[in-house]
Amino acid sequence: MENVRNFVMENFGYDPGMYEGYNLPTISDKFLVKFDFNAHKNHKISARFNTLISSRDRPVARTSLGFGGRNQNLFSLNFQNSNYLLNDNIYSGIVEVNSNFNNRFSNELRFGLTANRNFRSWEGGNFPMIDILQDGRNYISLGTDLLSPNRALNSDTWQFQNNFTAYFDNHTLTASVNFEYFNFEYTFTPTYFGHYVYNSLDDFYRHASGEEVALRRFQRQFSALPDGSVPTAVTNAYIASAYVQDEINVTSDFKLTLGLRLDVPFYEQTALRNPAVESMEFRRPNGDPMQIRTDRLPEPQFMWSPRLGFNWDVNGDRNFQVRGGTGLFSGRPIYVNISNMVNTNGMLQGQIREDNTTNFAFSPDVNAHIPVGGGLPSTFDLAYIDPGFRNPQVWRSNIGIDKDLFAGVVGTFEAIYTRQVHDLLFYDSNLTPPQSTLGGPDNRPLYGFSDEANRINPNITNAVVLDNTNQGHSYSLTFQLQKSFTRGFYAMMAYNYAVAKNMVDGNTQHFLSYENIHSVRGGNYPILGYSLDDQRHRLIGSLSYKKQYTRNMAGTLSLFYEARNQGVESYVYNTDINGDLIAGNDLLFIPTESQLAEMQFAPLTVNGTTLSANEQRSLFNDFIEQDPHLSGRRGMYALRNGVQFPVVGRLDLSYMHEFFINVGGKTNSLQLRADVFNISNMINNRWGVGQIIANESPIGIVEINPSNNVPVYQLNPRGEDLPSSTFTRTANIGDVWQMQLGLRYIFN
Repeated sequence: MENVRNFVMENFGYDPGMYEGYNLPTISDKFLVKFDFNAHKNHKISARFNTLISSRDRPVARTSLGFGGRNQNLFSLNFQNSNYLLNDNIYSGIVEVNSNFNNRFSNELRFGLTANRNFRSWEGGNFPMIDILQDGRNYISLGTDLLSPNRALNSDTWQFQNNFTAYFDNHTLTASVNFEYFNFEYTFTPTYFGHYVYNSLDDFYRHASGEEVALRRFQRQFSALPDGSVPTAVTNAYIASAYVQDEINVTSDFKLTLGLRLDVPFYEQTALRNPAVESMEFRRPNGDPMQIRTDRLPEPQFMWSPRLGFNWDVNGDRNFQVRGGTGLFSGRPIYVNISNMVNTNGMLQGQIREDNTTNFAFSPDVNAHIPVGGGLPSTFDLAYIDPGFRNPQVWRSNIGIDKDLFAGVVGTFEAIYTRQVHDLLFYDSNLTPPQSTLGGPDNRPLYGFSDEANRINPNITNAVVLDNTNQGHSYSLTFQLQKSFTRGFYAMMAYNYAVAKNMVDGNTQHFLSYENIHSVRGGNYPILGYSLDDQRHRLIGSLSYKKQYTRNMAGTLSLFYEARNQGVESYVYNTDINGDLIAGNDLLFIPTESQLAEMQFAPLTVNGTTLSANEQRSLFNDFIEQDPHLSGRRGMYALRNGVQFPVVGRLDLSYMHEFFINVGGKTNSLQLRADVFNISNMINNRWGVGQIIANESPIGIVEINPSNNVPVYQLNPRGEDLPSSTFTRTANIGDVWQMQLGLRYIFN
């Protein structure tokens, strides 16, 4: 790595930064001002203004735009200046008027503005992104992060809301109207500085020295505007909402809540029209033809959300309560994806992407290889939203029980079930159908292995469509015990078991969402799998003790323990084995012992020792058998996000010392606080340390026989370590203990 750094610095004057031992700092500055004015005994006016100025150093993007895997894995290293600084500045102001009338009616009027300025920056200056592969997977990365050039989101949100409540004998009626206006200026130009992918480190040295070398891939985006300026998409969106709710005291022990909400999102048609696209042929995954109009954002939608809830005090003494509800719930419209369509239409940006090419000499100039002459690009991406698309909506039901068990111990049980009504789905409408199948027991469909064979329209790199699916669900079961003691002690323990399944883990970008679909038949044909949010087990416990030392001084000591699964992962091939030109998204086939005996293996040399086919079969079989997920799916494919990382437990300690100060007849407080996160790791450096998957691609396909499509396999070592166990210890910031000191003054 040091040789690579010196080579780049000496030849191109670019410092890629360190490759180890660097920090990822987080900085956050907050400011809040609030004013309250009692205009009348029944009318109160309040105003508040707050700001957040923050930045966070983030690792280089893991996107498979260049075969992925640049961080958070055990196979590759990136230099420090490929990381980026995520800057997020928020300015918010709200004015509220609260009124009461005859103790039977109340009203809350609110008006506010929130301005968000989100942008990226990086060290080292501007430089093309360089990915160097080894055995088909990412090995070394340097240069400016692929997704960061010019990236910025400036948004202004104006809100008007009025809530009216009427109190009657057995009813509490609430009615509300809300109107919000959103203005987004979104700049997203991935690969804007150029992206060079090399098959080996030697290829990089030779190509960077001026020799002609076949690049594994070259790609870049460029401005299609006449003046060559950085393209920015402007999106104006609105949402009008109204709801009415009635809380009915059916009896003194039973409360019923009925509600109905209506949300109507709509958009200004700010997207540019690209007439050339309208005569092109595009197809849905089922083969049906479709037409794309780049200037047609979704029409207004009327999203009705009926809801019902209840609370039953079974014995009338609040020691045994049953509560629950069911209804439709809608989240905020996906404004960033709307901006993605406005930004990606062939009128603002062009795209170059060529595989196995010698057409592009290496240049440190981030403006190199932009087509001469300007005008609209000959090749480009498209991001489209299906005219029938509906914003995400779920049907959610829950039931809960709270019971005073014994000696002041309160037990709680809660079950939640969520069913997708309208969830996100992405597909490439410019992708030709599969043309053949892989030979042998893994008979997955194969695409064309080239842009020429895969594209319906040769000048469209990708035409990713956002659509809907109703597939997906989740459920959660929670058990909790808690008790408050008379001498300042409080104890709580809870366990949660949850399962979440969906079709796609959506991203802010159409193509990033599409390329990250782990599948068997390709991203156009996903199947129900586990969500990235699938966290199977979580146990938490807390214990606190508050001691009043004197009338003006108190202290609180708290312990918090959490044990949970730290994530999920998919077993995939690290290369592109189905020919759709997306690497690292093809789910692994898990052979039975008889199928494994039939699979062809190429010799593999590790540590100077060459492993035969039989030796590799034996090692792979042992690896399958020690892994619960793989061993349970022999003869089938691995499930998307089917590997649950082991449970890790961490203990946090905090102490807060309070001084009570009398100012003008009111009690203010000064708080001194010390927190030690993961104190378990301070006690023993092996405690509180998580585990991740050691090798998500334990086996690879090195070639496919062109006559019968029978693949030739080879084990994928991790460095010089052959696949043997599923997990290995991590070394992230959360795995080590951290201390935080705080000072807070509270005005009363």
